[in-house]
Amino acid sequence: MALSRRVLRFALALAPLALASFVAAGCARAAAGAAASARGEVSVVVKPVEDVFLLSGELRAVRSESLTAPRSEGGRQQLRWLAEDGTEVKQGERVAELDPTNLIQRLEERRLRLSQAELSRESLERQAAAESDRRRAAVDKADIEDQKSRLEASVPLEYRDPKDRLALQAKWQQSRAALEKARLEREAYEVTSRADISAARAAEDKARRELQTAEQGLRAMSVLAPRDGIFLVGMNFNQWGPDGPRKLQPGDSVWPGYPIGTIPDPRAMEVQATLAETDHGRIATGMKARCVLDTYPDRVFEGSVQAIGSIAAEGFENWGFSAIRPGFPVRIALARTDPLMRPGLSVRIEVVRGAWTKALCVPRGAVRFEKGGPLVSRGGGRVAVRLRTCTPTECVVESGLREGDRVALF
Repeated sequence: MALSRRVLRFALALAPLALASFVAAGCARAAAGAAASARGEVSVVVKPVEDVFLLSGELRAVRSESLTAPRSEGGRQQLRWLAEDGTEVKQGERVAELDPTNLIQRLEERRLRLSQAELSRESLERQAAAESDRRRAAVDKADIEDQKSRLEASVPLEYRDPKDRLALQAKWQQSRAALEKARLEREAYEVTSRADISAARAAEDKARRELQTAEQGLRAMSVLAPRDGIFLVGMNFNQWGPDGPRKLQPGDSVWPGYPIGTIPDPRAMEVQATLAETDHGRIATGMKARCVLDTYPDRVFEGSVQAIGSIAAEGFENWGFSAIRPGFPVRIALARTDPLMRPGLSVRIEVVRGAWTKALCVPRGAVRFEKGGPLVSRGGGRVAVRLRTCTPTECVVESGLREGDRVALF
């Protein structure tokens, strides 16, 4: 028991000396580190590293309904009214109105043309009916004359003067010829009158179809939303500014079939970006990506690189006009779509080209890239190293260094 107490008193006596030695050693290490830092040296460390490539893009719907200017015979049409960009619309709600002035004038002309065609057809039918009755009466009269001549010619000779027989026979032949002529004329007139009436009816049908087309075109001057969603105004590629084409506005002229706007389907979204020509080959399909909405910087959405264009796009993907940001189009597929997402929102994209949980790292400023390969300065001499990859701030060393080595910054 007395021995234990003596050991305890001895340990307590040595404690201040041990603490002083530990502090001195720490100060010495700190001083050495400060001196090394003063000389521009850093330590080789092991830590998790990600090789991230940054892109900027915007949200886009995977599926969307395109709203185009209606087909019209008048060529270019003027937008009289247009819903605001980003407006929430319901199915059947009006989103655009085109100027119908020329179409209304054309509509009145076609109504007049249809009325004239109807009057012409009715007049031909009345004339044909009257002429057909007249020719039918002529055939009946010729038939009566033929029957009369046949009866006169069939009277026995004992009741007739023999001198009249030839005259009666000739008269019968003439009446038969007259009857045949009347019948042929009636049949020919019926054929020609039917043809004339058919042509008149065809002209009337054509005028009616043209009127219906004009009426449909007039109704189509009001562009309606095919379903619920957000209306995005299309671009006017005839008006360019410093930032590219501007949005369509009331008063702009558009061709039939020109895209006035779209209603994207918010249930499935993706990210569209552009890869600069100088960066082509630095990312590949299948790489994971983290997408951060600039509007909601605290939300991170996982995705992957779905496709990279093989040809540098100088135009918009769907319309072929000159693009604002030329380059290779990149499509990022999102793992899920959040209700916060809206088409057109800007997105910061972090494409993960590689990730290591335990990587031997040195600052990029400590590596010099020579013709023979990368070099670092260690202990006053140059050491060749093999690198796995480099990020903008550091390099992952595969061989040539160990953890704890001190290298100088160039």
